[in-house]
Amino acid sequence: MLNYQKLMDKNPTSYGKMINDQGQEIEFFEHPIFGDESEVIVACHELKLASYSTFFETDDMTAEHGEYQPSFVDGQLQIG
Repeated sequence: MLNYQKLMDKNPTSYGKMINDQGQEIEFFEHPIFGDESEVIVACHELKLASYSTFFETDDMTAEHGEYQPSFVDGQLQIG
């Protein structure tokens, strides 16, 4: 997990948003220092949580099949 507030204070570049099956609005960010050389960061503003996704692009996480859809469960990021 990342420090949500420190991340937001750095004003990271957003790759886009989605609503997952749990109704959470998930936003994808580029790392504010390492850019696209780092994993995509996944954040939920409502829960004030952020974490590395283990993905370098958002395509699989936002695909219609939902196999790699991110969500936060009990304060932890879950993929799929």
